[in-house]
Amino acid sequence: MLRMILPASLFATPALADAEGYNHMMDWGYGYGVGMMFGPVLWLIVLGLVVAGVIWLVRRTDQAHAGPGTSGALATLDMRFAKGELDAEEYAARKKLLLG
Repeated sequence: MLRMILPASLFATPALADAEGYNHMMDWGYGYGVGMMFGPVLWLIVLGLVVAGVIWLVRRTDQAHAGPGTSGALATLDMRFAKGELDAEEYAARKKLLLG
């Protein structure tokens, strides 16, 4: 019995020390009032900003590695030529058209 009473009394000590009752942080402006409603909203905004920052950083690094001269159309044209779907003359004409 003593094994259960001693730990329970140690955990209850902060509640017993408050003479007016256990109103944890009620007078600090972050109790059940406005802070309770907008606190989670603030964290969602912070989380959204962090996610947007990570997406922006990933897209920026992908653009830096891609280089200025590469495009999807040229890559597709190169792949079709490598597979043998286009002959050299048709490949050169289409590449000239794509590059301007």
